[in-house]
Amino acid sequence: MVTDGAVSEILVYPTMFLSASCVFALTLSWLIVTNTNACPCNQKYKDISPSANVFESAVLPNETCCLPAVGNGYLATVVYSDTIYVNGVYNGRGGASHRARIPSTAAIQVSLPSNVSVSKESYSLDLENGTFHRKVTTKEALIEQRLYAHQELSYILVNQIIISRRGPTTDPIILKLVNNTGINSKDINFKNTAPDEGTRMMYGNTVESETSTSSTISVAVNWTIIPDSITLPSNQDSKTWTFITAIGPNRMIAVASHMHATQMALEGILYSNHCRAWQDKWLHGQIEVDDITLSKAIHGSMYYILSSLPSLNYDVQTTPYHFYGLSPGGLAHGRIATDYQGHVFWDQETWMYPTMLLFHPKLGRAMLESRTYHLDAAKELAKSRGYQGAEYPWEMAYTGAEVCPAEIYSLQEIHINGDISFAVQQYLHVLRDVDFLKNRRGYEMISELAKYWESRVEFNNASGYYEIKGVKPPDEYHSNVNNSVYTNSVAQVSLLLPAYAGKFINVTAPPAWTEIADKLLILYNTTHEYHPEYEGYEIGTTVKQADSILLGFPLNVKMDNVSRYNDLQTYQPVTDPNGPAMSWSMFSIGYGEVQQPDKQREMFLRNFKNIQQPFRVWTETASGHGAVNFITGMGGFLQSVLFGYGGFRILPDHLLFNFDLPKGTTKFEVRGLDYLGSEIDFIATEKTVLVTLTDQQQGAAKLQMETAQGTVYDLVKGKPVLINRISWALIKEV
Repeated sequence: MVTDGAVSEILVYPTMFLSASCVFALTLSWLIVTNTNACPCNQKYKDISPSANVFESAVLPNETCCLPAVGNGYLATVVYSDTIYVNGVYNGRGGASHRARIPSTAAIQVSLPSNVSVSKESYSLDLENGTFHRKVTTKEALIEQRLYAHQELSYILVNQIIISRRGPTTDPIILKLVNNTGINSKDINFKNTAPDEGTRMMYGNTVESETSTSSTISVAVNWTIIPDSITLPSNQDSKTWTFITAIGPNRMIAVASHMHATQMALEGILYSNHCRAWQDKWLHGQIEVDDITLSKAIHGSMYYILSSLPSLNYDVQTTPYHFYGLSPGGLAHGRIATDYQGHVFWDQETWMYPTMLLFHPKLGRAMLESRTYHLDAAKELAKSRGYQGAEYPWEMAYTGAEVCPAEIYSLQEIHINGDISFAVQQYLHVLRDVDFLKNRRGYEMISELAKYWESRVEFNNASGYYEIKGVKPPDEYHSNVNNSVYTNSVAQVSLLLPAYAGKFINVTAPPAWTEIADKLLILYNTTHEYHPEYEGYEIGTTVKQADSILLGFPLNVKMDNVSRYNDLQTYQPVTDPNGPAMSWSMFSIGYGEVQQPDKQREMFLRNFKNIQQPFRVWTETASGHGAVNFITGMGGFLQSVLFGYGGFRILPDHLLFNFDLPKGTTKFEVRGLDYLGSEIDFIATEKTVLVTLTDQQQGAAKLQMETAQGTVYDLVKGKPVLINRISWALIKEV
């Protein structure tokens, strides 16, 4: 325990649903228990903070689905819960693989003597600083507890308690402490060491490896001993206690990390450095609107996704841990039988990735490298199934092997392979990163994916088209269908991508891939002028979630407005209203494209039914069922803001934008958007858009902005350009 009398670190503040998973076979070993009770948080709790960056409640919710989380991409925990999770640490064989539970050494409950009267109490999540606070005011003292996963020190989780004396009393102030460790972990065979200089250590390996050929995972936890009570002596006005949990892959790293954090705490910089790192994330990527409800939803969604991602200085070659990807429930969830068990799906590339890419390309690259890291495993999977190239599993965890326990999903939901390629295509449009292609296995990965599709398609001599048969589309209500229009469309992207990417590194892709792509069947019904979801689809058939409409966005498949509108009108009425959150975001974007503002807003507002008060935790469905905290839905929601109302489109040779202010707002700001090595701010009002190039990397491309009317502006760092907000404009390389 670190104590100091200074106040240098005290700041004064004025189901499981099937969108990304599989249905588990009904045997004891595969049975998945969902969160079956609808979340009542919106009716019971209120956010009382007027700030867009702070969620605050006078009471702490009892329901798990309402509690916020803190995380830093390596470790995370739901506040006061008995569990800490670590990225990449899984236990269990095959489909039973799940995040391994580490008993929490940072869930400290602070209680006051029974004779002390509390005049004010609050629980708040400070998004700007990535910190959860509990504040209690009594006649004698102000007590603050703060919990944070250190944004700079990846292995560190910190719990600090500050007592500041109020009033004339000089009596000692005593607080009782209890830590919620829960039962012993069933996932890790921990051994405990004797106390050493105020710390404890537990270490061990996961109980069961993910595959028969892989190893178990080692974990070590070094933490500050938590006493039964703490006392502010009569001769002190303020005191800070810092309880540090360090988690690493071995005892040496855990001890060294704990010592480093302890030294920073003694120097009074542990918390301030954490806050500075979080503020840097916000400085280089944020969306601001002048409507408090919408603003809180945006900021909360950004926070929860960012808290499951590494820090901005993450680099796979220099950071001491590997980032294994984003799960639908974020890093703070994923125990056995709930919240998708922490597995990585298409959710990462299709839903969370696009917004993060435009604000933080380095984090976008980290997501892609969670795939290149497992390229060899994907090659093995393809080979085991009789195909060439690389086939990524529907569900991925530690080894890169398939961990979905139901073959109907793992064998059929193969669009994941095109989703990954599409994510790389977007990345290259935004950054043109030669190093990723040449040195981080980027080009090898997309080439192996193209090989897979080449071996997976079948040529129909009668029609003259290549076909893909026996798949499950994103609409998981239908299995073993032929020529899923979405699957075939992303396969087409995957087949064409190596030729496009090869131009950046002087590599020529096999021409057969382009030939197959050009003759790949993309279903279109000329009578009704719409895209059937799959071969034999009948209009009026219920679908689970957004599927065919994804051709318009994000895939940007060329079609006229009539076809785009007909796709929306065909599928919106038959999309399950109890389906996962992100569907409505895609319908909102689509209706915006076809200039149906009322329908756009109607679909957009559906997102808010999934946001639970007071800490803006998302549930997968509006009823409160499904995964918690559903960052997949948050990713879709952010896209409906940035790509919907912001009108941004990532295209091969330019970045398009076309602002349309959400109803109830008069100002819409996009700050720190990255494009071709430059950062750009956009401030849209009812009549104008102010565009400012704020930063530019050395050697970055020179940029121009061109309006729909043909006016061209050079974008020069620090020189704002004001244009009318009447139609689209684009930014391109000179």
